[in-house]
Amino acid sequence: MQISEQTQQFSFQPQELFSKLLDPSFPCSNGYWKLGFSRLLARKEPTYIYLGITETGTISYSGSQPWCGRELLQISHRYILQTRHETLKPHIARWKADIIQQSISPKAIAEQMYQLGINQTQLRDALRLKILNDFDSFLMFGAGEAQFIPDAKLQSQLPIPGFGLSELLNESLQRQALWRKLRLFIPSMDMLPVLDVASLDTANLPQAQRQWIEKIVKHQRSLNQIAIGLAKDPLEVARLFTKWLQTGLLRLEPQSQIKARTVMIIDDSPLVLKQFQSLVGALGYQVQVCQHAEMALHNIAQIRPAIVFIDINMPGITGFELVKQIRQQAQLATIPLVILTGEQKLSNKWRAQWSGCEFLTKPLAPNEINQFQLQLQELIQMLVLSPSVMASTS
Repeated sequence: MQISEQTQQFSFQPQELFSKLLDPSFPCSNGYWKLGFSRLLARKEPTYIYLGITETGTISYSGSQPWCGRELLQISHRYILQTRHETLKPHIARWKADIIQQSISPKAIAEQMYQLGINQTQLRDALRLKILNDFDSFLMFGAGEAQFIPDAKLQSQLPIPGFGLSELLNESLQRQALWRKLRLFIPSMDMLPVLDVASLDTANLPQAQRQWIEKIVKHQRSLNQIAIGLAKDPLEVARLFTKWLQTGLLRLEPQSQIKARTVMIIDDSPLVLKQFQSLVGALGYQVQVCQHAEMALHNIAQIRPAIVFIDINMPGITGFELVKQIRQQAQLATIPLVILTGEQKLSNKWRAQWSGCEFLTKPLAPNEINQFQLQLQELIQMLVLSPSVMASTS
């Protein structure tokens, strides 16, 4: 995608961004507002959000990078439960391969989704929820900088018309007001719901509802992880759990009191291992590192991590050779694997795709670290949290 130089920019203070985005003097046709939040989540480097604008007064997309096929698949996976069905996995694998080869557009992927039973309304709702959730998370907090980046091709690549920016901002303000009320009961969506068995026994709930509540909380997932697993809006999940908290059926506990899922990385670089451990640990996961590839298979069998990140270029055993060894072990074959590399080679992406792995490029500069951490979080959510929560409710 070709993006030209910025033509407009402005600074904003906390709570000021919405009014500035609505300023009619700013360009708002076919391009992105790139928003940089300098102090968001106490990060040292700015965190960027891209708002895709396709015509005056509308917004069509929100994400951590410009619109692309990968973003479409991730948003669909997050908000459309149907995209996680086994019957769609071969199609998703093919789309990912075509994205790597740059032989398919996001709009073409959407059209194929429609043919497979995912309708336009579902996709439109998913894109809209993504924007609103980004507004919830980012746009109401902190000061920063905004710059407009024209992209004449954006409108032709998006599968749906844009949403009215004023309407979205008004709804976001209403959501913020509701979130403030819910925070009285749910201080953080990272907290874990725990059943009060005695209260549940005396609640006289229908058996089906009781079983559903028991299943949804038994695997000790945070409220945010539950929302991801169910492909639901976090606000909807928060409202539901608030009702149960008010009736005493549940209580919330900090996630630190529960053993976190384990993420493993295999890399021969001590510096990379240390950096990865810091980034993933900050997301709330336990991290196991392995510097020697020849010990990796044994360590994976002992630890049984929820997901494994593997460097391509290691002495003795390459990352792809290790992937093959892991896949040959029946008890390890279903563990999600992600190939890590500092090289943006199509051949490596292809090999990762055909090995049944995801692919992630290491940050090559300090200003890429925050975006890398966001991508890490998205991959873990997509490959680990969604399937586990769905399994608990089936």
